[in-house]
Amino acid sequence: MLHNAIAYSYDYYRNLSFILTGSEMCVLYDILRNTENPLYGRAFIKIRTRKLRKGKAVNLLEMGFKEVGRDVSQREIDIVVEELDGIIGWLAYYGYLRVSGKGDFEEIKRETVELAKAELENFLKGRVSRRYRLVLRLLTEGVKEWSLLKRGLEKAEGKELSDRVIYEILQQLKAHSIIDEENNFTDPIIKEASKSI
Repeated sequence: MLHNAIAYSYDYYRNLSFILTGSEMCVLYDILRNTENPLYGRAFIKIRTRKLRKGKAVNLLEMGFKEVGRDVSQREIDIVVEELDGIIGWLAYYGYLRVSGKGDFEEIKRETVELAKAELENFLKGRVSRRYRLVLRLLTEGVKEWSLLKRGLEKAEGKELSDRVIYEILQQLKAHSIIDEENNFTDPIIKEASKSI
């Protein structure tokens, strides 16, 4: 329903623009590249965000809290920046929840990890999720070598698997920015959420 309204507005209201945002799980691409979706074929501009360096992340939070008249200790801000690794979306989410009175960083972090876990669960739908879950857990334990990941998967399933199986899993995790080219998590919150899926 919303996609229809956006598509209609895009086609008929020339002075109207839309900003669609999404997580790193490629949800927007799944929508925009789906030939069945009303938004398919519409022109769009992709804007990638990056991790902020420590100084800029601290500045972002300090300015945001100052703007709304909220006093948050420098110690808490430093912990938040360290734990969230400069990821703009998580920093903004933390700031929003903190200003909304949701508690301290540890409470907010638990809520954030649960949100990331729900995103991961959504990502796993329609996939052989037990395999993805095991690979994600192995990655959280520091197992990054392709052969060790494959061996762990084969041990869990009690059978030999084709090389293509582990290759496809790793490619999908990379395509959705869950891990990088060296099989490291790109996001500490997603890594934390992966431990309990």
